[in-house]
Amino acid sequence: MSVRVKLKICIRGKCVVTSALVNSGYEAVEPELAIPLNLAHDLGLWPPDVIIVEEALTAGGSVPIYIIKDKALVSLALNDRFTDNVKCIIVINPYIDEPLISDQLIDALGIIVISFGQGLWRHISDPVDKIRKSSR
Repeated sequence: MSVRVKLKICIRGKCVVTSALVNSGYEAVEPELAIPLNLAHDLGLWPPDVIIVEEALTAGGSVPIYIIKDKALVSLALNDRFTDNVKCIIVINPYIDEPLISDQLIDALGIIVISFGQGLWRHISDPVDKIRKSSR
């Protein structure tokens, strides 16, 4: 199992609520969210109007990724509410099948992983005894 959370992603006037994988191995300098092509289509980001192509070093090797110029507003679903928005870079990765949350975005959203193996986490504003289960 792994930790997945529900996010609301808004960019260029479009918003989507989706599940995303908390990936502590996705290291970034600032908050980043990697998204697959189908989600990029849903958000109106594919094909991109301005193409910024970079190479990303992944566990599977080096792959081309597409950086979106505009920053997105991302918030975390906490049962009855969403957290405050966090500005983040959107990276379109055609080789993934679900959104991946970078280490910097994990911190900015206040996600505290209790157990990756059991899919358990809590939000920084939660009481210490509050444990949340991974989203599907």
